[in-house]
Amino acid sequence: MPRNKVKIAFIKDKARKNSFMKRKEYLKDKLKEVSILCSIEACVIMYSSNEPQLEMWPEDKTAFQNVLNAFLTKSPMKRSKFFIETR
Repeated sequence: MPRNKVKIAFIKDKARKNSFMKRKEYLKDKLKEVSILCSIEACVIMYSSNEPQLEMWPEDKTAFQNVLNAFLTKSPMKRSKFFIETR
């Protein structure tokens, strides 16, 4: 059966913040699951215009720094392949 058309509309301010918070937590949970199931190191940096500072996962700064350094030490050519190889 075909789906009905979804009317796209701007979400009100409070609902938008709540939706963003839920999606942010969901993203962190999924990233944690993937990193455990695939035994890989992963990190994410999240920015919101509503919050003054960046949020990162994992919250342990040394684990985050290890993943970031592993990426930054690769040459630019290997960095582009880094995403493909780690999938």
